[in-house]
Amino acid sequence: MNEHSFVKSIHRVLPSSVYRWKIHDTYTGGVPDALYAGPKGIVFVEYKWVKIPARPKTLVNFNLSKLQLNWLNLFHMYGQSVIVAVGNDCGVLILSKGQWNKSFTAEEVERESKPKKDFINGLIGLTQDGIGYGNGGWGDAPRR
Repeated sequence: MNEHSFVKSIHRVLPSSVYRWKIHDTYTGGVPDALYAGPKGIVFVEYKWVKIPARPKTLVNFNLSKLQLNWLNLFHMYGQSVIVAVGNDCGVLILSKGQWNKSFTAEEVERESKPKKDFINGLIGLTQDGIGYGNGGWGDAPRR
């Protein structure tokens, strides 16, 4: 699998009640790959696909550019829901609340990755109910 097919596999199963916008901004660098919205929340998602190294202690490179990191950090600081979804053969590593700034080993990526279905349910929960995966485990509940 690659990043394109990973994103497509998520969009294919999202219900129509979740508005999805595959962002392709050729003028501004660093903008996330997608925006999802519903009556209770909006979330920006930067997608990545990685192959997990065989050695457990090897650091995994998510290939986030400096512009992407700047955008994610700025909008997180503004109080917006932003996440990085790192797809891999074990599932999806969901990085929120600035976690994209830290390093992860191969064993951490494997251990902390969630099933893709849980990630999709989190997107639905955030946009439709105002809560993300695990009652706010990722994605901040929208301000009321």
